[in-house]
Amino acid sequence: MPPIPNYYETLGVSEKASASEIKKAYRKLARDFHPDRNPDNPEAEEKFKAVQEAYDALGDETKRKQYDQMRRNPFGGRGFDGFGSGEAGGYYRTPDGTHIRVDPGGFGSDEGFGGFGGLGDLFGQFFGGGGSPFGGDAPRDVKGGDVETRLGLSFEEALKGGKTEVSLPDGEKVRITIPKGVEDGTRVRLRGKGQPGPTGTRGDLYLTFNVRPDARFRREGTDLVTTATINVAEAMLGTTRAITTAYGKTIKVTIPAGTQPGERLRLKGQGVQTADATGALFVEVEVTIPTTLSDEAGLRAWAEAEGLLAPASESAA
Repeated sequence: MPPIPNYYETLGVSEKASASEIKKAYRKLARDFHPDRNPDNPEAEEKFKAVQEAYDALGDETKRKQYDQMRRNPFGGRGFDGFGSGEAGGYYRTPDGTHIRVDPGGFGSDEGFGGFGGLGDLFGQFFGGGGSPFGGDAPRDVKGGDVETRLGLSFEEALKGGKTEVSLPDGEKVRITIPKGVEDGTRVRLRGKGQPGPTGTRGDLYLTFNVRPDARFRREGTDLVTTATINVAEAMLGTTRAITTAYGKTIKVTIPAGTQPGERLRLKGQGVQTADATGALFVEVEVTIPTTLSDEAGLRAWAEAEGLLAPASESAA
């Protein structure tokens, strides 16, 4: 039977170290030995894996208790007299005085080890077999824990997408690809980007994208909305505006005569570009009304002549 590794020694902490001391030691060592910081040093990668393995066992309170019990168990040759040990009901005593029940008929699971609880992953790691040192059927490959985190993006970063680096809650950095045109609140699952398990197999990373709003554009699915401001005369007579899209392209837009406030002009194919589709850009027209007039009388006369206002004499009546 292979010796049980001393994970406390791997992390450089005492066996009485607190959870925060263990986490602090892990973060420092993981940073020092991270493969990205030591691209030409294979020994650093091995040390990094060892540190990850140690933290996987000691960083979780339940697993740490199981690991400590494993280190005290008698399978190393002390105190185990076999199933006929003379202790009633198939019990034997460990060196620390703990009585453990061994069920000869239950070695396919952890239930035969009443004093240990769920130790399938640790047994598989230390004895090279399944869920027990007697060759159970539990899998050899123990997957690491899943990780949940968030990534803040600017509006432009979300539109372009591409590769970037994400810091996991434990300080480790992972390279990921931002989907092109990703929307705020999108949650994705990245297989194999979570915490490494005892055998090196990583869990999954669940990543939520938080996209900051933009001053010029409002997003509606894959469509974008922007505003063009015109005056009353331009609304009545028509005009043009140069509109710059979210991707930097400048387009000349014709605003027809008689355009109403709040009316939208649709520019097909100028919205958000994703891997599957491209939306439209809507130009929402905002009409400004002057608060003072240089020739109010002349404007009134024109409006009356056009039938837009009742004559002043009729209004007074």
